[in-house]
Amino acid sequence: MRYVLTISLVALKESLRNRLFIGLLIFLGLFFLFSVYISTLSLGTPARFIENTGMLGISLVCLAVAILFGLFSIYQEKERNELYVLLNRVSRSSYLLGRFLGTTYILVLFAFFAGAGIFFLTWWLGGEYAPGLFWAVYWAVLEFTMLMGLGLLFYSMGVGFTLNSLMVLGVYIVGHSMNEAIQSFIGLGQLGNPIHMALVKFIAVVFPNFDMFDFRLAIVHDEAIPLGRFALSTIYWLLYLVALLVAGSVIMNRKDT
Repeated sequence: MRYVLTISLVALKESLRNRLFIGLLIFLGLFFLFSVYISTLSLGTPARFIENTGMLGISLVCLAVAILFGLFSIYQEKERNELYVLLNRVSRSSYLLGRFLGTTYILVLFAFFAGAGIFFLTWWLGGEYAPGLFWAVYWAVLEFTMLMGLGLLFYSMGVGFTLNSLMVLGVYIVGHSMNEAIQSFIGLGQLGNPIHMALVKFIAVVFPNFDMFDFRLAIVHDEAIPLGRFALSTIYWLLYLVALLVAGSVIMNRKDT
């Protein structure tokens, strides 16, 4: 565990010194300006426009962190042969978990910056107090740490950076279409059999279902999120993430040094 924490802190320091960190901060600032511009086009409801646009910004920034800091940096280390030197001192699983934890620090940081900025703009320009935006930060952290875990699993399997990024984006898009797909099947009447329905639900749970973290409408309309859905989504994230990291660590440890 000591090695995991050490690697995570090293990854954090490297990320803070990386030019990509400044670039994402600039992108976030520009997105805030875009949110302000969008709010001027609204007809009396600027706060709602800012909230909707802001939650999109949180997702975009977190997706960029997952790919650039979670994947690109780890492939860079491999290309510079720094990885092989490091793996002579620590286990491969410790390295993988440490890199994941270090990127999670950056992900939480950017998600909080984005959420706090949108919260301030909603209060300043829209005149509304929207603490629910910080719940959007929570769900974004869960969603994109799980996506990052998938990317690290693909990395441990020897997938290249370009293909890995495309696979991660593909899984993200499909993962946000699971509920719609199930409802479409039901609407077509192809799932009249309870066994078929149970099978589709099982696939939706086994395959990453990012719709479980989508509470944007509830946040915008200031609706209470049922405790059961909150607990189910959190438990689903925890179990799925642990499974991804364990699988990635096992695959990494089986590789030849």
